[in-house]
Amino acid sequence: MSTSISICSNALLQLGKAPIASFNEPGDLARLCSNLYGPERDSILRENDWNCAIKREVLAPMSTTPAFGFSAQFALPSDYLRMISIGDWKVGMPTCSRFKVEGRRILASGTALPIVYVFRNDQESTWDSKLVELMTARMLWKLAYPVTQSTTLRDELKDEYIAMAKAARAIDSQENPSEPLSDDYTLITGRM
Repeated sequence: MSTSISICSNALLQLGKAPIASFNEPGDLARLCSNLYGPERDSILRENDWNCAIKREVLAPMSTTPAFGFSAQFALPSDYLRMISIGDWKVGMPTCSRFKVEGRRILASGTALPIVYVFRNDQESTWDSKLVELMTARMLWKLAYPVTQSTTLRDELKDEYIAMAKAARAIDSQENPSEPLSDDYTLITGRM
């Protein structure tokens, strides 16, 4: 079962260092892992619609309304990292244009807002094995220079991470069908 500690420990072992048992243990390696892990986890989760980090919620409007442009505002969930869709409309599609994320709120119109979003999944035991492998590679890359002082090793590990990320994203995306193009999609209507 994967944990943040096992991911960091595996990266440290690959760098020839002893594993850590806790982020709170004394020593520079535990402190370094503690400082890097959370932001790097959030960053890697934001980079893709990982199946193990997707949530659906229907948001209720806040009591205050925006100054102009929209009739309601909705508080983002506390574990929100990135929007995937509003209702059935995927972000980036022409039909999904009447909302705005500002600060920790979504400005929109309506009395309820169904969203699909990437959430901060900090339960690594629920992650796909490829995501665990990718997170280990990312920590290996990020720890390489502080631990070894080698820019060459850091750069090699970054290149390995980038190649591994492409493969992990491709495998993760194969579990979901592609979005069909609709008749109102601009590429289709532009060719008519």
